[in-house]
Amino acid sequence: MLVNLARIILLSLLITACNPTEEKSIETTASKPIAVEEHNHKHENTAAIMEDSGLPYDIIESDEACESPIVIEFFAYQCPHCSTLEKFAKKWKDKNAGKVEFRAVPTHLGNQQFGSFLIVHQAAKVLGVLDKATPKLFSRIHDDQKAFASEQEAVDFLIALGVSKEDAVKTLQDQENSKNAIDDDFRLLAKYKIAGVPTILVNHRYQFDVTKAGGYEKVFEVVDQTLALPSNCGAK
Repeated sequence: MLVNLARIILLSLLITACNPTEEKSIETTASKPIAVEEHNHKHENTAAIMEDSGLPYDIIESDEACESPIVIEFFAYQCPHCSTLEKFAKKWKDKNAGKVEFRAVPTHLGNQQFGSFLIVHQAAKVLGVLDKATPKLFSRIHDDQKAFASEQEAVDFLIALGVSKEDAVKTLQDQENSKNAIDDDFRLLAKYKIAGVPTILVNHRYQFDVTKAGGYEKVFEVVDQTLALPSNCGAK
Protein backbone atom coordinates (compact mmCIF):
# COMPACT_ATOMS: atom_id res chain seq x y z
CA MET A 1 0.00 0.00 0.00
CA LEU A 2 2.73 2.46 1.02
CA VAL A 3 4.69 1.87 -2.18
CA ASN A 4 1.60 2.11 -4.41
CA LEU A 5 0.52 5.40 -2.85
CA ALA A 6 4.07 6.73 -3.15
CA ARG A 7 3.93 6.03 -6.88
CA ILE A 8 0.67 7.96 -7.14
CA ILE A 9 2.25 10.87 -5.30
CA LEU A 10 5.24 10.83 -7.64
CA LEU A 11 2.98 11.46 -10.60
CA SER A 12 1.00 14.27 -8.97
CA LEU A 13 3.51 16.44 -7.10
CA LEU A 14 5.60 19.38 -8.24
CA ILE A 15 9.24 18.43 -8.49
CA THR A 16 11.69 20.77 -6.76
CA ALA A 17 15.40 20.68 -6.04
CA CYS A 18 17.47 21.09 -2.91
CA ASN A 19 19.00 24.52 -3.34
CA PRO A 20 21.80 24.22 -4.23
CA THR A 21 21.14 20.73 -5.65
CA GLU A 22 22.62 18.17 -3.34
CA GLU A 23 21.24 14.83 -2.22
CA LYS A 24 22.64 12.01 -0.14
CA SER A 25 22.32 8.45 -1.35
CA ILE A 26 20.42 6.34 1.15
CA GLU A 27 19.73 2.66 1.40
CA THR A 28 16.70 0.55 2.22
CA THR A 29 16.86 -1.95 5.06
CA ALA A 30 17.75 -4.51 2.39
CA SER A 31 20.86 -2.40 1.62
CA LYS A 32 19.83 -1.76 -1.97
CA PRO A 33 20.74 1.63 -3.48
CA ILE A 34 17.80 3.88 -4.22
CA ALA A 35 17.78 5.22 -7.75
CA VAL A 36 17.06 8.91 -8.14
CA GLU A 37 14.29 9.60 -10.66
CA GLU A 38 14.12 13.15 -12.02
CA HIS A 39 11.04 14.62 -13.68
CA ASN A 40 10.22 18.13 -14.85
CA HIS A 41 6.68 19.47 -14.70
CA LYS A 42 5.33 22.79 -15.92
CA HIS A 43 2.54 24.57 -14.08
CA GLU A 44 0.75 27.87 -14.02
CA ASN A 45 2.12 30.33 -11.50
CA THR A 46 -0.77 32.18 -9.86
CA ALA A 47 1.39 34.12 -7.41
CA ALA A 48 3.53 36.85 -8.97
CA ILE A 49 6.88 37.67 -7.37
CA MET A 50 8.15 41.22 -7.15
CA GLU A 51 11.88 41.11 -6.37
CA ASP A 52 13.13 43.98 -4.25
CA SER A 53 16.87 44.48 -4.59
CA GLY A 54 18.58 44.82 -1.25
CA LEU A 55 15.81 43.25 0.82
CA PRO A 56 16.25 39.76 2.35
CA TYR A 57 12.89 38.68 0.91
CA ASP A 58 10.74 38.90 -2.21
CA ILE A 59 7.23 40.37 -2.10
CA ILE A 60 4.48 38.09 -3.42
CA GLU A 61 1.24 39.16 -5.05
CA SER A 62 -1.18 36.44 -4.00
CA ASP A 63 -4.93 36.05 -3.54
CA GLU A 64 -4.37 33.82 -0.49
CA ALA A 65 -5.47 35.15 2.90
CA CYS A 66 -5.48 33.74 6.42
CA GLU A 67 -7.17 34.52 9.72
CA SER A 68 -3.94 34.54 11.70
CA PRO A 69 -0.22 34.88 10.93
CA ILE A 70 1.31 31.85 9.20
CA VAL A 71 4.81 30.74 8.28
CA ILE A 72 5.14 28.04 5.63
CA GLU A 73 8.36 26.11 5.05
CA PHE A 74 8.71 24.22 1.76
CA PHE A 75 11.32 21.51 2.27
CA ALA A 76 12.45 17.94 1.53
CA TYR A 77 13.56 15.44 4.14
CA GLN A 78 16.50 14.30 2.00
CA CYS A 79 17.74 17.86 1.44
CA PRO A 80 20.83 18.47 3.64
CA HIS A 81 20.16 22.22 3.72
CA CYS A 82 16.65 21.57 5.04
CA SER A 83 18.09 19.25 7.67
CA THR A 84 20.52 21.97 8.79
CA LEU A 85 17.74 24.56 8.95
CA GLU A 86 15.54 22.30 11.08
CA LYS A 87 17.34 23.05 14.37
CA PHE A 88 16.75 26.78 13.81
CA ALA A 89 13.12 26.10 12.87
CA LYS A 90 12.52 24.06 16.02
CA LYS A 91 13.93 26.78 18.25
CA TRP A 92 11.70 29.38 16.58
CA LYS A 93 8.60 27.13 16.70
CA ASP A 94 9.08 26.42 20.40
CA LYS A 95 9.38 30.15 21.11
CA ASN A 96 6.30 31.07 19.06
CA ALA A 97 4.03 28.12 19.85
CA GLY A 98 0.41 29.27 20.01
CA LYS A 99 1.20 32.66 18.51
CA VAL A 100 2.03 31.93 14.88
CA GLU A 101 0.93 28.96 12.79
CA PHE A 102 3.86 27.03 11.29
CA ARG A 103 3.11 24.74 8.36
CA ALA A 104 5.71 22.35 7.00
CA VAL A 105 5.14 21.45 3.34
CA PRO A 106 7.38 18.58 2.18
CA THR A 107 8.24 17.50 -1.35
CA HIS A 108 10.19 14.43 -2.54
CA LEU A 109 12.42 16.04 -5.19
CA GLY A 110 11.21 13.59 -7.82
CA ASN A 111 12.45 10.44 -6.09
CA GLN A 112 9.74 7.79 -5.71
CA GLN A 113 11.35 6.24 -2.64
CA PHE A 114 11.03 9.51 -0.75
CA GLY A 115 7.28 9.58 -1.46
CA SER A 116 6.89 7.32 1.55
CA PHE A 117 8.32 10.09 3.75
CA LEU A 118 5.47 12.36 2.65
CA ILE A 119 2.95 9.68 3.61
CA VAL A 120 4.54 9.16 7.03
CA HIS A 121 4.75 12.93 7.50
CA GLN A 122 1.01 13.30 6.88
CA ALA A 123 0.20 10.33 9.13
CA ALA A 124 2.28 11.83 11.95
CA LYS A 125 0.49 15.14 11.46
CA VAL A 126 -2.94 13.49 11.71
CA LEU A 127 -1.85 11.56 14.79
CA GLY A 128 -0.51 14.69 16.50
CA VAL A 129 3.13 13.57 16.66
CA LEU A 130 4.63 15.57 13.78
CA ASP A 131 6.91 17.62 16.06
CA LYS A 132 8.44 14.38 17.33
CA ALA A 133 8.47 12.74 13.90
CA THR A 134 10.21 15.53 11.97
CA PRO A 135 13.72 15.26 13.49
CA LYS A 136 13.53 11.48 13.37
CA LEU A 137 12.56 11.51 9.70
CA PHE A 138 15.54 13.74 8.95
CA SER A 139 17.77 11.43 11.01
CA ARG A 140 16.43 8.32 9.24
CA ILE A 141 17.81 9.68 5.95
CA HIS A 142 20.91 11.64 6.94
CA ASP A 143 22.16 9.49 9.83
CA ASP A 144 20.73 6.01 9.27
CA GLN A 145 20.61 6.30 5.46
CA LYS A 146 17.31 4.40 5.37
CA ALA A 147 14.00 4.82 3.60
CA PHE A 148 10.71 3.02 4.34
CA ALA A 149 10.81 -0.32 2.54
CA SER A 150 7.36 -1.42 3.71
CA GLU A 151 4.22 -0.32 5.49
CA GLN A 152 5.34 -2.28 8.55
CA GLU A 153 8.45 -0.12 8.84
CA ALA A 154 6.24 2.97 8.77
CA VAL A 155 3.97 1.47 11.42
CA ASP A 156 6.95 0.65 13.63
CA PHE A 157 8.27 4.19 13.18
CA LEU A 158 4.97 5.70 14.40
CA ILE A 159 4.68 3.22 17.29
CA ALA A 160 8.13 4.35 18.47
CA LEU A 161 6.68 7.87 18.71
CA GLY A 162 4.02 6.69 21.13
CA VAL A 163 1.20 5.92 18.67
CA SER A 164 -0.82 2.75 19.11
CA LYS A 165 -0.43 0.06 16.45
CA GLU A 166 -4.13 0.27 15.65
CA ASP A 167 -4.03 4.04 15.09
CA ALA A 168 -0.82 3.83 13.07
CA VAL A 169 -2.18 1.16 10.72
CA LYS A 170 -5.56 2.88 10.35
CA THR A 171 -3.99 6.25 9.51
CA LEU A 172 -1.44 4.87 7.06
CA GLN A 173 -4.12 2.89 5.25
CA ASP A 174 -6.33 5.95 4.80
CA GLN A 175 -5.04 6.54 1.28
CA GLU A 176 -7.70 9.07 0.31
CA ASN A 177 -6.98 11.36 3.26
CA SER A 178 -3.22 11.09 2.73
CA LYS A 179 -3.42 11.85 -0.98
CA ASN A 180 -5.80 14.78 -0.43
CA ALA A 181 -3.46 16.32 2.16
CA ILE A 182 -0.44 15.89 -0.11
CA ASP A 183 -2.39 17.29 -3.07
CA ASP A 184 -3.15 20.38 -0.96
CA ASP A 185 0.57 20.78 -0.30
CA PHE A 186 1.19 20.39 -4.04
CA ARG A 187 -1.29 23.19 -4.72
CA LEU A 188 0.84 25.56 -2.65
CA LEU A 189 4.08 24.34 -4.22
CA ALA A 190 2.63 24.96 -7.67
CA LYS A 191 0.95 28.24 -6.78
CA TYR A 192 4.16 29.79 -5.50
CA LYS A 193 6.30 28.10 -8.15
CA ILE A 194 8.71 26.72 -5.59
CA ALA A 195 11.83 25.76 -7.54
CA GLY A 196 14.19 25.01 -4.66
CA VAL A 197 14.10 24.03 -1.01
CA PRO A 198 14.19 25.14 1.69
CA THR A 199 12.00 28.14 0.90
CA ILE A 200 10.08 30.17 3.48
CA LEU A 201 6.79 31.97 2.87
CA VAL A 202 5.40 34.38 5.48
CA ASN A 203 1.73 35.36 5.46
CA HIS A 204 1.44 34.42 1.76
CA ARG A 205 3.23 37.70 1.11
CA TYR A 206 6.98 37.44 1.76
CA GLN A 207 9.17 34.68 0.29
CA PHE A 208 12.87 33.90 0.71
CA ASP A 209 15.46 31.16 1.00
CA VAL A 210 18.57 30.66 3.11
CA THR A 211 20.82 32.54 0.69
CA LYS A 212 18.51 35.56 0.39
CA ALA A 213 18.10 35.70 4.18
CA GLY A 214 21.88 35.76 4.65
CA GLY A 215 22.45 32.32 6.15
CA TYR A 216 20.76 29.66 8.27
CA GLU A 217 21.05 31.71 11.46
CA LYS A 218 19.36 34.69 9.77
CA VAL A 219 16.32 32.89 8.33
CA PHE A 220 14.07 33.25 11.34
CA GLU A 221 15.24 36.80 11.99
CA VAL A 222 13.79 37.55 8.55
CA VAL A 223 10.67 35.58 9.51
CA ASP A 224 10.16 37.86 12.52
CA GLN A 225 10.87 40.91 10.38
CA THR A 226 8.30 39.98 7.74
CA LEU A 227 5.67 38.97 10.29
CA ALA A 228 5.67 42.61 11.38
CA LEU A 229 5.02 43.87 7.84
CA PRO A 230 1.55 44.47 6.31
CA SER A 231 -0.32 41.45 4.94
CA ASN A 232 -3.79 39.92 4.60
CA CYS A 233 -3.16 37.59 7.55
CA GLY A 234 -4.56 38.63 10.92
CA ALA A 235 -4.58 42.06 12.46
CA LYS A 236 -1.46 44.19 12.10
